[in-house]
Amino acid sequence: GLVKGASKGEGLGNKFLSHIREVDSICEVVRCFEDSNVVHVDGKIEPLRDIETINLELILADLETIDKKIEKAKKMLKADKKYAFEIEVLEKVKKVLESGKSARTIDFTDEEMEIVKDAYLLTIKPILYIANISEGQIIEAESDAKVNDIREYAKTENAKVIPLCVKIEEELSALE
Repeated sequence: GLVKGASKGEGLGNKFLSHIREVDSICEVVRCFEDSNVVHVDGKIEPLRDIETINLELILADLETIDKKIEKAKKMLKADKKYAFEIEVLEKVKKVLESGKSARTIDFTDEEMEIVKDAYLLTIKPILYIANISEGQIIEAESDAKVNDIREYAKTENAKVIPLCVKIEEELSALE
């Protein structure tokens, strides 16, 4: 549901992002199967590109949030010096986001986390990647190149990957 440009209002845009702000964690379903009957928005199955597109949109939305929080804290700093630490923490997060990484990759102290949690960042939420595979990929899921690419990416975010044939799950859910 999240497409390139969502942070700028493309697709469901900010409405979709606002729904994500309300959840405790993210489960990102990533297509890893080929099927000529199921069209891909970009025309080719590349799970890592899809993950990076979605995560970039989340990062861009968080950067916008962080910039607003920094601006507000700088105004408050004139009246109260306690905002200096908040600005320092927010700048730390901004630097990581600008490097293309999620806020969840940062090791925060308890004090820093108190500040960050008030920002309601999308990329601070824990994430689980579901590698949506075909029935034919089930047997080889542990050695599937696309699934393993997702696993390698997930390691950088301390995330987990579950290979799952969503088609079978859908069929099972339709049984009485």
